[in-house]
Amino acid sequence: MILKIRLVNLLMILGTWSTTTGFLCSQSSLPDAKNIVQRYDDALGGRKALMRHTSSTMRGTTEIIEGADVIRLPFVYFAGAPYLRLEKISLPNGAGDVLNGFDGAAAWSFDPRPGPQSGAQVNVGDERESMKRDADFYYPLNELSWFKSMKTVSVETFEGRSCYRLHGINNWNKSNDHFYDRETGLLAGYEFDSEFGLIHEIFSDYKKVDGVLFPMKQTVKVKPKSGDWVIQQTLIYESVTFNDVDPAVFRPPQPVRDLLAKTRPN
Repeated sequence: MILKIRLVNLLMILGTWSTTTGFLCSQSSLPDAKNIVQRYDDALGGRKALMRHTSSTMRGTTEIIEGADVIRLPFVYFAGAPYLRLEKISLPNGAGDVLNGFDGAAAWSFDPRPGPQSGAQVNVGDERESMKRDADFYYPLNELSWFKSMKTVSVETFEGRSCYRLHGINNWNKSNDHFYDRETGLLAGYEFDSEFGLIHEIFSDYKKVDGVLFPMKQTVKVKPKSGDWVIQQTLIYESVTFNDVDPAVFRPPQPVRDLLAKTRPN
């Protein structure tokens, strides 16, 4: 069960450094990252509850801000253990579905619209690793294995919540900070830099589903290098179900399979 959305791909449907650290207590008095992540796992429901599930189906609506307009698109995400994921976002007016997937080995995407991202694409390098991480069904339990380092650096307010800030450097040398709610132990959000500016990915509205807490709302805010924070998109999950996915769902569409056949060594 992965809690991270494919941010860049969703923003591309639309076709900064500014950090505030502010220590509120000394680093020596802070709990270490391992303990904070363990508390998060326990808050979600615990290892036994998380491992009881082997697949999930998540349905809802993504709201994307484009100027003064709000574009609402239905989505369905399928996930499976250990590294299976298919994301389908339905375009308006019957224009088809934007797909992103990881089939256990290959990271791929398919966009039916004309343009530079059109058709089938296979992701390699850091992007493949990022998509594999996002496909890690047990990411909350495996989180620290995806990072070269993860250290608790401060206590600060993140989107209105008092949180522990964990500074992480992932396995492909990208900075990604995590914020854990001091009161509940739950993940409040991520902060990282991107081509769009500084990103806050916010998790809220946790609801217990079959023994596991799940954030039914995810909000993405962007702060350009010059400008204020702006909500870019919001995902509202309308249903989450477990242990109900046919493995055939994760088979890439034919155009992707054709591309993979050309790119794989003989």
